Amino acid sequence: MKHACALIAVLLLSSPSFSSGQTLRDLVAENHYSYIPSDQGNFPTLIAIPGCSGISSDNPTAEESNPQLSEGDLLFRRHYRYMAEKLKAEGFVVLLVNIHAAEGVLTACADPIDGERMAEYINEAVAWAIELPYVDPDKLHIIGWSMGGRGVLKWLDGPRSEATGVRSAIAVYPQCRGHTTLTIPMPILMLLGGSDDIAIPSVCEELVDSVPIKQHITVENYPGARHGFDVQDAPPMLESGNGKTVGYQKEAAEASWVAILQFLTMSE
Repeated sequence: MKHACALIAVLLLSSPSFSSGQTLRDLVAENHYSYIPSDQGNFPTLIAIPGCSGISSDNPTAEESNPQLSEGDLLFRRHYRYMAEKLKAEGFVVLLVNIHAAEGVLTACADPIDGERMAEYINEAVAWAIELPYVDPDKLHIIGWSMGGRGVLKWLDGPRSEATGVRSAIAVYPQCRGHTTLTIPMPILMLLGGSDDIAIPSVCEELVDSVPIKQHITVENYPGARHGFDVQDAPPMLESGNGKTVGYQKEAAEASWVAILQFLTMSE
């Protein structure tokens, strides 16, 4: 799906303004980063939802001195933009939704954004995206990491019934606790770390096991992989507070990338 033409990224980000009558769709339009493969044509598109650390700004160096951001936060914040660039290079538009900015918070690890609220943002992002000239409205996909993966699962549980054109959903080390259904026929890919002590993989596997008909669900569990196993700048293990850990694992990162691309191709 690669394109020979020069790739460009249009980066859009603004602070939320909670003016009277402003909708979640307005907030999505004002608070996102857009990665567009070319100025010609329309493309399959991913609505991308970050984890609790949020997304790095256009000046990530300045964030390094912010006492509110831990080393782990900084790694994850950069990671989501890195992944968006990789997906753009494969011919996808990526709309990286800065829900944190829309909600007026820098990070949400200590006080997570409600899953239902994130699901509402995702639904509005889909409705907004299908109107964009560079988006193929019949080839939409959703991807979320960690807390963002939890939002994806909540979206699948609820408001997704109103969405059109969405072909598949991907949850990367999602937080599955509290979810009870995954019965819709939409293809779903879950990528789990076998040694994840933040988003416990067994909880996700129990959720999948409880689904009577699960042919639409693909689960990849990478043995020994920690939370954030695909965060390429992270060390193999980093303490993230409260006895929890994150860490990069090369084998899991490479395998999960292949799984994502294959899944998206099959979902087309």
